Amino acid sequence: MKLLIVCNDKVKPGPRQPFSVIMEDIFSERVVKHLQNDYAQICNGCDKDCDHCRDKFPALYRVDFKEDIAGIVLLPAELPYYVDDPGEFLPDELPPHDVLLAIHIHEDLLLSLPARSKKAGGKALIVPSEDPAWLSQWIRGRLRKICDNLGMESVFPKPFCSLTESPERPVVNEFMRQFRIGRPRIKVKVQDGKIIDSLVITSAPCGCTYYVARNLIGKEVTEDLNTEVTAKYWHSYPCVASMDIDRELGDTPLHKGGYVHYEAVADAVKEEVPDLDVKKDRVQITKK
Repeated sequence: MKLLIVCNDKVKPGPRQPFSVIMEDIFSERVVKHLQNDYAQICNGCDKDCDHCRDKFPALYRVDFKEDIAGIVLLPAELPYYVDDPGEFLPDELPPHDVLLAIHIHEDLLLSLPARSKKAGGKALIVPSEDPAWLSQWIRGRLRKICDNLGMESVFPKPFCSLTESPERPVVNEFMRQFRIGRPRIKVKVQDGKIIDSLVITSAPCGCTYYVARNLIGKEVTEDLNTEVTAKYWHSYPCVASMDIDRELGDTPLHKGGYVHYEAVADAVKEEVPDLDVKKDRVQITKK
């Protein structure tokens, strides 16, 4: 499976044009760097104590999908408020791919992406929302209809780390399993009431789950594990989702990102794996 990512370039220095919008954000950079295992700039909370925990996982669970990324299409970060001709900014042809991931794209351009994706072999469109302002309900509805008419799957997780598998979306399910991103899943080994090892099965797309899992090691399993440990390391990674209230969520995307990590840690402790050993070439993990 090949993944194509469409996101925004960095803002160019200089005065802004009148009637323009800025689409730059750091989230897309985090997702790209996570998938390429270029974590030095996005996962630096351990500083000099970094032990390259991601690279110590068994081959089955390591992260490096450079060969599976069909391309990264960078769009201008500054665009007109209204775009009359999307072709002025979008390439006529996209690289061949199976799944198109569109992160914080101008809505006038976003509507033109499914047809271009389908022409290049696209079978699914994923449009995450880390901020309520990224995608309106009306545009989301239009995108879903466009994809349905093209025979493509579509999904709009908010935030991206809340994405879960569904029987109605086999292509998206395959994407999640291959790239191991979406709703976080962690396995831990507990000895004498203390976590002595951890393994990330599925990570938040920004890579935050690895930082959380690494810092669980050595911590005692108590009722305060999430509030005292998970919250600290998830927040200080940091999570860059919006703190604005999303009416559909009834909460902020940032809080939602925290909750899914709390649940991942709670489930990991409840389903603790006695023979977990990340030093082996492969480990057998029983699916939930």
